[in-house]
Amino acid sequence: MNLEELKQEIPNIFDQVKKDVKKIYSRHRAGLNLGLVKMGIYRGGFIGGMHFHPGTDILMNKTPLEIILKEQPYEIIWAYTYHILLHEYIHSLGILDEQQCRIITLRISEEIFKDVNHPARILAQNGIGTYFPNLHLIYAPPDLKPDGIPIEYIYNFDNESYDYYS
Repeated sequence: MNLEELKQEIPNIFDQVKKDVKKIYSRHRAGLNLGLVKMGIYRGGFIGGMHFHPGTDILMNKTPLEIILKEQPYEIIWAYTYHILLHEYIHSLGILDEQQCRIITLRISEEIFKDVNHPARILAQNGIGTYFPNLHLIYAPPDLKPDGIPIEYIYNFDNESYDYYS
């Protein structure tokens, strides 16, 4: 799978995230946008995604995404994308505390993915670096700030948002 193929699949993955959150957590939100941005990797760590409350944008770090696309099979790529979108979607629902968001992400992942070896569940339990062996500094934005770095938006990301305008 390459990045262009994944960008076509991301809206479907996000639809699944929203259904799963509604089923387990009974919460819902429409009107979100997804942007891919190279936030880099710094000293062996990275940010997978971010949401700026109370805004409508979720940003996903393109740098680790490109690595996982090269190094991992489809099921890991899907699970990583699902996990990042789930975590950031929970933030968009008003759960701003990072630890509380991680707990809710894990709870939903455990309820949805009954197999303890499912990659999405493993990511929720062990963290997003789980499937990134030997991670090293690849790129860091100037001054470690993503200001001025272009954002590539995924069109039709939150398909439900457009239902209100038809």
